[in-house]
Amino acid sequence: MRNATAPSANEPAVAGLRERNKADKLQRIRDAARMLFIEHGYDGTTMRDIARQANVGFGTLFTYASDKRDLLFLIYNDDLDTTVETAFRRASGKRLFVEQLVAYFSTFYAFFLPQPELSRVVLREMTFYLNGMQARQFQASTGRLLDHLRSLTASARAAGGLSTREDPQIIAQALLSTFAQELRRWIAMDAPVLAEGTMRLRRMLALQINGLGPGPGALGSGKAS
Repeated sequence: MRNATAPSANEPAVAGLRERNKADKLQRIRDAARMLFIEHGYDGTTMRDIARQANVGFGTLFTYASDKRDLLFLIYNDDLDTTVETAFRRASGKRLFVEQLVAYFSTFYAFFLPQPELSRVVLREMTFYLNGMQARQFQASTGRLLDHLRSLTASARAAGGLSTREDPQIIAQALLSTFAQELRRWIAMDAPVLAEGTMRLRRMLALQINGLGPGPGALGSGKAS
């Protein structure tokens, strides 16, 4: 007589089928959300529209995302994770600090370029994006991005490329702020051109690295780092 607590022979197959069905639903939801956001705009698309297009129950959406903004990042999070790691590999292959930064940040320019209108929405919605099922993954990606910038800064300083005594974390945050502002300015153009965007970004980063050469009348009695 078979032990009542022992798993039946077909339980692994059932579990595998369940996981495949779940993965299939997830992919259909991603595809439907992306298509509708592109065709009808983020603001013009409802969650019910997405459920209908994906051929899933409305309540099923909430298994994967808390709200429409979460659905937007459900589309982008995995690709964004990959882009963060790709950016660091590209930057690590450069010698000059400014070229490392341009290589790092231009990877994101290329990532957002194919769908400028939807990218503008993503950049808008990521502001104060702290809550939601997908928010943790997004915040983790942002954390790795800052870690990369801090690592590049610390390495440049150790190699004698930077003389500042400022905390690398503060420098990383300042560099990220410059990048974020420039990315938004560039993607807002009617027809953003990658080379033009990265050229201006390089100029802004070079200015930040060089500083403004403060004289006695700029900082008062304080000293530049």
